Amino acid sequence: MKLAFVAIFAGLSFAVKAQQGYVVNDITSDFPIAKILNHSSASSSFQQFKETLLVIDFFGTWCVPCVRALPKLTALQQQYKDEIRVLLVSEESQAKLESFIKKQNSFTLPVVVDEQGVFIKSFQPPSYPYTVIVGKNGTVIAIPSPEEVNEVNINKWLSEQSTSIATINQVKKIDAAVVYSGNNTITGMVEKSNNKLVQLSQEFMYAAKTGEETIQFITQFKNMSFDDLKTIITTDDEKKAFWINLYNAYTQVSLKKNPEQYKKRSQFFGSKQIEIASKEFSLDDIEHGILRRSSIKWSLGYLKKLFPGKTEKTLRVDRLDYRLHFALNCGAKSCPPIAFYKPENINQQLDLATKAYLRGDAEYNEATNTVKLPTLMSWFRRDFGGKKKMIQLLRQLSIVPADKNPKIKFKDYDWTLYLQNYK
Repeated sequence: MKLAFVAIFAGLSFAVKAQQGYVVNDITSDFPIAKILNHSSASSSFQQFKETLLVIDFFGTWCVPCVRALPKLTALQQQYKDEIRVLLVSEESQAKLESFIKKQNSFTLPVVVDEQGVFIKSFQPPSYPYTVIVGKNGTVIAIPSPEEVNEVNINKWLSEQSTSIATINQVKKIDAAVVYSGNNTITGMVEKSNNKLVQLSQEFMYAAKTGEETIQFITQFKNMSFDDLKTIITTDDEKKAFWINLYNAYTQVSLKKNPEQYKKRSQFFGSKQIEIASKEFSLDDIEHGILRRSSIKWSLGYLKKLFPGKTEKTLRVDRLDYRLHFALNCGAKSCPPIAFYKPENINQQLDLATKAYLRGDAEYNEATNTVKLPTLMSWFRRDFGGKKKMIQLLRQLSIVPADKNPKIKFKDYDWTLYLQNYK
């Protein structure tokens, strides 16, 4: 088995390293900022923003929790004036950000247009919104949750900033699987999994995101041994990470190549256009056969296949995890954002994906005691344990009060093609 596995990766190089994002106590380096909106100067450098306590908020105009947080961040900036500096960072285009700013009332926060990914590569936000607190000396003081960016903690961070002694802590680096064919290299910008096949799925996903060449990945997945696939991807955590990454990557690659496919979505999701270990799969096979453990697609999750195939039975998870619905991205605007999953911490990742998506999309109306939920929860309601379990989940996430039992309504699904929805 080892010899067969080595053959899969023959000719691959893993020599290049990729940077992991800054962590608490790291010393940040300086780098140029090519474009800033809503600021006295159109360009600057990161060093020039370190004159005060810096609150860096990575956001996207598509990210509902990010947009909801803007009034709070604006109020904190006004309250603390020159003591802090709130800096928004987005990798969206200048035109889209300028259009967004024009639609806001009294929008005063500076926005870094990070189209080249300089900020993103330095801080590596794993999800949005993502906030990093940097002190005057350039030290990362905290990486708080959105709820923790408040007056009490800002006072604490200001105090820590004035009394702390900077300790040099080099930015941590990790080995990243760098796959290349000929002279074309693709460098993973996320922390790698210890599982080599999951590494490959991560690198494939990154290449799909950045628009790099992906044919070498597709060829490697096609030619790998089925014995290796079933003996290297064995646990449910490995299966979820591997197949979620592949589903999202193949969706991106296919739709970027031919967006017209999306006009016939049933055919797009059902056609066997994916080859893994010389076996043909459709996106539906991956989602409903492997990840949903042989569930029938249009049955609200209540029906299972009577006679699933041998390949599906061999590869599928042992236990269905409802959180996968907040990780799979089908290319539509209503889809959850894409992340790079790894088995070593996939439970934390899926918890975060669930929390972020529902807090951004679920809408509770206290006056009518109703809650509007994303349509995908209706499509697969049995996966979530029915409406009763849905309410319990919403209470756990503090989306509805613990003493309320609201009526559930489901939103319409927005099938507008949107391929830039990344965490």
